[in-house]
Amino acid sequence: MSGGIVQDIRYAARVMWRARGVTAIAVATLALGIGANTAIFSVVNALLLQPLPYADPDRLVMVWQDLRPRGGPATEWPGPSQQFDWKADTEVFENLTSVRGWNASLGGGDALPEAFTGEQATYEYFDVLGARPLLGRTFQQADDIPNAPRVVVLSHDLWTRRFGGDASAVGRSITINGESHQIIGVMPQTFTSVYVTDAKLWRPLRMNPANPSRNSAVNHAIGRLRTGVSIEQARANLALLAQRLEREHPDSDLKKGINPVPLQEQKVGSIRPALFVLQGAVAFVLLIACVNIANLLLSRASGRVREMAVRRALGADRMRIVRQLLTESVLLSIVGGALGVLIGVWGVTILKSIAPDGTPRIAEVGIDRAVLLFAALLSVVTGLVFGLVPAVHAAHDRFAAALKQGGRGQMGDGGGRARRALIIAELALALMLLVGGGLLLRTFMALQHADLGFNPDHVVAGFILPPPAAYKTDAQRLAFYDAVLARTAALPGVKQAALSSVIPLAGDSDTDFQIEGRPAATRSTDALITWYRSVSANYFAAMEIPLRRGRLIAERETEPTVVINETAAKRFWPGEDPLGRRIRFGSTPWFTIVGIVADVQVRGARGSNEVETYMGYWQNPEAGTNVVLKTATDPSALVEPLRRAVKDIDPGIAVSGIATLDRMIADVNGPSRFNATLVAIFAVLALVLAAVGIYGVMSYAVAQRTPEIGVRLALGAAERQIFVLVVGESLRLAGIGLILGLAGALVLGRVLRQMLFGVGGTDVATFAATAALLVLVALLASYLPARRAMRVDPMEALRVE
Repeated sequence: MSGGIVQDIRYAARVMWRARGVTAIAVATLALGIGANTAIFSVVNALLLQPLPYADPDRLVMVWQDLRPRGGPATEWPGPSQQFDWKADTEVFENLTSVRGWNASLGGGDALPEAFTGEQATYEYFDVLGARPLLGRTFQQADDIPNAPRVVVLSHDLWTRRFGGDASAVGRSITINGESHQIIGVMPQTFTSVYVTDAKLWRPLRMNPANPSRNSAVNHAIGRLRTGVSIEQARANLALLAQRLEREHPDSDLKKGINPVPLQEQKVGSIRPALFVLQGAVAFVLLIACVNIANLLLSRASGRVREMAVRRALGADRMRIVRQLLTESVLLSIVGGALGVLIGVWGVTILKSIAPDGTPRIAEVGIDRAVLLFAALLSVVTGLVFGLVPAVHAAHDRFAAALKQGGRGQMGDGGGRARRALIIAELALALMLLVGGGLLLRTFMALQHADLGFNPDHVVAGFILPPPAAYKTDAQRLAFYDAVLARTAALPGVKQAALSSVIPLAGDSDTDFQIEGRPAATRSTDALITWYRSVSANYFAAMEIPLRRGRLIAERETEPTVVINETAAKRFWPGEDPLGRRIRFGSTPWFTIVGIVADVQVRGARGSNEVETYMGYWQNPEAGTNVVLKTATDPSALVEPLRRAVKDIDPGIAVSGIATLDRMIADVNGPSRFNATLVAIFAVLALVLAAVGIYGVMSYAVAQRTPEIGVRLALGAAERQIFVLVVGESLRLAGIGLILGLAGALVLGRVLRQMLFGVGGTDVATFAATAALLVLVALLASYLPARRAMRVDPMEALRVE
């Protein structure tokens, strides 16, 4: 470091120390701006920029069926046969595994059985991810064949919590879902499950290659590309494979493409727009902070004109003056940045605590080397940004006049124009943030009040899965479900107890069906698809799903009957009456349609209406079902009674995923709430900074124009006219900022369009409200300076002049 730079830094430090009040304000403002940016960037870095915690993660892809050629989604789960075909394509994949979720019950005896979520996967799972166990081994091919002895791999968390971290746990047998499983391995603490969030255990999927299905969609496929194969090459080769499979299996694979998606994109792609919006929001806050500090330094520069004049008179050129002032601003910013990192650490903790459940990789968010480097670069750039205008202004040739005038500046000089321009920019940025926050806030409110087709109030639900080894037949499962229904209906505080194989917001289950009297589909592309539910008769009452026409399913009626939703009626019987018509599912008997119920938004308010059919659970006892309790009291108080009721029937069965429906809706709307909350906080912070900026500029203007105001008062101007003069200047700046901000907000509305619900990106009410708020803030911020101007003593002002 050259001696000149060292000298500049020392002098800058002395200047900062002498002006401790100004320094404290600037450092605090910068710390807030840089801290907020650091916290948000730590999330962006962990979720979007850092590679997934697997070996060569850039070679991992999620592989989907692409049904866009037949008007379906681009990411449909594949059937087992498709996965076997894909895995055989060794030109693309080094290896491929299939995986799906798993509800596991552990326990028994006197203790309540405990429910865990895990994954079932083919034996290649850990090899595809490049993961090695901490203890024992992972799956082998012999573990993954039908009727092989059951084995299980534990997560580090489950191993330490359930077995106290005892290495001898490997080799023991435990009972899961009524079946004995041998523990063969324990994964390290750093291992992250790839499909189920925070999976606690894994067991082989045991697909049967001798009896695969081409039309089912039950698993996810994850592949590792061969070395040197790019995603573009993979897509090209898989397109050829899809064409071949279409020729070989026209009945099932017609118009089915293959869509490999990089695993990184699959896990975090959906949250990328929101993260960029949040990073943009905090960048706006920092820019507004820079404007305020630039105005502060411009005001200080007016008091240092004589100092700069002396430096020029002693031989310093313009660049030397600029370098000195930029050194001061950068040093100020570095100090603010150091404090901002501490605020960022605190902010990361808060962000992780309020992040929506299921946010991918949120546990990996933290302040690491990349984040510290970002904060350091941001501090330097920020110092240059807010210091450039004051530095250039101070380097102008006005020093001879400054020496004669004793250093007094004039409001009409370039510094005044620069301050007004900065305030206009600040107001425009603040308005854009306010509009963005307002649109996101209205989106969240619209989601909260959206009609989902059912009433979630005072409803709690949990999933039960009878062990297949103990409940092999429909009759055994039906007897268990009957007992659960009777036992839970008798719980204190329960108004209605119902069963449903699938409940809204918690998943889906679809199948093809046929309409009596119409030709059966000969190709999979022509198949009629419905989301079906096996429910108890009082399910509609418990969920308060309105009946539109006909009747509901009667309790234990023997004739096969079915209820459909309005979407099904409109899509398959337009202009007809579907009541009395018959449908069947695969090889089932014909079911008579007896009623039509309202559509239910099964995927939340943002989802589309799906074709749904409801049948009695006694006519189709599913492998697992949800217990739905409508309560007269706090539904969360029934969590433990529900668990004990099921345990009393079968001590080995745990109730998993117990939650109130209100909580489930809150979780679905969690990302919108998170985005709206943060952007609203940043918008309020920006508004406060803008108010401070206006107050500072108007106060400075009044101080600079004191002689002029004195003359006006001496010539007979009324105090009200002086008040209007000052406030009018503030409103003029606010008006220009308003115009620029509204133009920017229109662009921002288009950017936010995909994140909005129930409100347009150019919503007039939001724009008008935020504009009015900004004008009000400008009025309030200029009120005190205007009052001060009214009290100027004309004689004192003229004496100073």
